[in-house]
Amino acid sequence: MKRLISIVLPIVVILVAFGASKVIKANKLEPVSRTSPPSTLLVEIERLESTDYPVIIRSQGTVQPTVTNKLVPEVAGVISALGESFVIGGEFSAGQMLVEIDRRDYDIALTQAKANLAQAAAQLAEQSALAASARAEWNALGRRGKPSSLTLREPQLAAARANQDAAQAQVQRAELDLQRTRLIAPYDGIVSARSVDTGQFVSRGSPIGQIHGKESVDVRLPLSNRQRTYLDTAGEAQVELTAVVGNATQLWVGELNRVEGVDAATQQLNVIVRVNDPYAVNTASDKNSPLRVGQYVSARIAGEILKDVFVIPRAALREEREVLIMSDENTIERRAVTVAWSDDEFAAISDGLVVNDALVTTPLSTVADGTPVQVVGDKKQKPAKGRGLN
Repeated sequence: MKRLISIVLPIVVILVAFGASKVIKANKLEPVSRTSPPSTLLVEIERLESTDYPVIIRSQGTVQPTVTNKLVPEVAGVISALGESFVIGGEFSAGQMLVEIDRRDYDIALTQAKANLAQAAAQLAEQSALAASARAEWNALGRRGKPSSLTLREPQLAAARANQDAAQAQVQRAELDLQRTRLIAPYDGIVSARSVDTGQFVSRGSPIGQIHGKESVDVRLPLSNRQRTYLDTAGEAQVELTAVVGNATQLWVGELNRVEGVDAATQQLNVIVRVNDPYAVNTASDKNSPLRVGQYVSARIAGEILKDVFVIPRAALREEREVLIMSDENTIERRAVTVAWSDDEFAAISDGLVVNDALVTTPLSTVADGTPVQVVGDKKQKPAKGRGLN
């Protein structure tokens, strides 16, 4: 009996378990499919208005002197003295002595030239007297006809005059060489290079230094093809130059002076900006901050004014060709636009937008047309005033 139970009981358990699984499977609840609600993006918008936009052209360049000269002695000799301001960075005034060459040899040459002139003048006086005596003698003898030039000593008189003229020229040359022993500043300026010292022998025509004027400085600015399209070269455009000096940003104002031409290597247009009186201008901090030669500056040039454009933040422009607009149904609309101008801050749109369009200013990496949005910030666009040069 026990043996029968041990055989039948496992079979009964298996049959009961199988039947229970059938019942559970027959009564299983079917899953209910639900449509997930669409996700709503929170965005900020800006209501657009058309305006006139002054294009600001940006570039960088290095300050260079308007007038610069190499100091080259016109006479040879030993340097006997240097001006106190003849040091690199030294400032000097027009007419100030910069370098003086030992003048003793040239004093001697001038004295000798004057002696030669006196001797030539005496010879001319002697020949003039002899010529007058020869004419008087011819007349006293009562000879007929015209006396020859030799009789009247005219060749000797002409030679004496020529000798006197040559001696006079030698005196003038000696005086000029003596003046050239002093190198005088032709204008107010600054010493940018010096290669000699007192006691050094210098040759005629060998550069000994370099100076530049401080009445004005120039800045050469390269412009791209797109930038030069909006550059107004007809007038004198105002230019702001800035540079960081210490912990402060300094500002200088110049004018577009001229257009040099297109660089063959870079195909960029080089324009020259001139700043007058760069060593006596006041910055916004009311401190005198000179604009020095060799200084690197950033430039903002006032270009043409774009009429009836929509000025939007540069970050709202996607791939340089489209923007996101919120439709009346509060959904995203990807709108193709035409960009007339853009820089790091703003983009001026000439086509593709209308007044009161709701521009989405919130950065959205990937978004499709029709995506619902909810506005968290709705502001009216500020006018374009103040975006030009101050």
